[in-house]
Amino acid sequence: MRQRIGLVVLIVLLIFIINAFLNPIPKRDKVEGNYPNYGTSYSFEQASWYGLDAQRAYIDLISNYNFDWIRIPFFWNQMIDEKGALQIDDLKFAVEEAEKRNVKVIIALGAKTPYYPEFHLPDSLSSQLGKGEEINIDSPIAEQILEIDRKLIEELRGYENISYWQIENEPFTPNENGWTLSENLIREEIKVVRDADSVNRPIILSHVGPAVFDLRFQKLLKLLEPGDVLGVNAYFKTQAPNLINLNIFGNQLAVPWPRGFFWPVQSWGFFSPNFEGIGNTASKSGVDVWVMELQAEPYVRNLEEARRREFSFNANDIKAANDYISSKNVETIGLWGAPFWLYRESIDDSGWVEMVKSIVN
Repeated sequence: MRQRIGLVVLIVLLIFIINAFLNPIPKRDKVEGNYPNYGTSYSFEQASWYGLDAQRAYIDLISNYNFDWIRIPFFWNQMIDEKGALQIDDLKFAVEEAEKRNVKVIIALGAKTPYYPEFHLPDSLSSQLGKGEEINIDSPIAEQILEIDRKLIEELRGYENISYWQIENEPFTPNENGWTLSENLIREEIKVVRDADSVNRPIILSHVGPAVFDLRFQKLLKLLEPGDVLGVNAYFKTQAPNLINLNIFGNQLAVPWPRGFFWPVQSWGFFSPNFEGIGNTASKSGVDVWVMELQAEPYVRNLEEARRREFSFNANDIKAANDYISSKNVETIGLWGAPFWLYRESIDDSGWVEMVKSIVN
């Protein structure tokens, strides 16, 4: 009898897993009358990596897509000179051109900002961190982080179309070095930013799209005030640099992610991120919940992969992903992948840009 029960449980579990992989984007019909505010993220460095004229591509993006906002990250290691002076011409260019087109700007700042490798620290600071280190208020680089936050806000606070400051990006999620940021450091960063910004613009803190058992987003909620934003992500077919990355007795064991294999995130039923539940929890504190990054590109590690004709995540998946998240009553959605869409258009594949335009326009 026990063997039969065990066999039934095993079959049900196998069907559950197979269904998750066969249907990584749960089907939802578009909710009529629901028109979220759409935005995107853009990196001049990422666009240049694709071989694009980064400024021209940016103008194309904010001119020809009906985005309400655009998020621009601060790359510390590339936007400061040897004497510690800010070199943020690209940031200012982005803000000024967006203002001409009535597009709001979110500045992502801190030690960890969007785009690989996430921690964009100068070598003089990254060399002070060990593998797997949590950067807290007592860290030897904490003072420099707070000071660079203050400098950046003071330099940019005069631009009226900057609508939000995002402080750190997914601070509790480790990068390839295992670095994370502590709650007490983020609290101090928020204080520095609020004190430096005479306009008192709202703050965004972000976390991954948390599974049902991941309650770390609640730590960020405690740091936010009414009118602030909690950002979460919605990826559907995920990959990573390594399938397995372990430290065993001081030796790093890394198994590369198999090409073409992806992990479904949203198709595990009640185990998957509960966007409506997160929204309800945040609303009790007067905090809005945005999907800052809705997957709208495949995972690309090099230009050879970017030139492929077939991807595990394709342009039609963007519509399915958007329909799914829209059905969760999310009012603001950021589509992730702008440099990739523009690159594909440059090699005569307009399917990605046309799909995005059909959604946001």
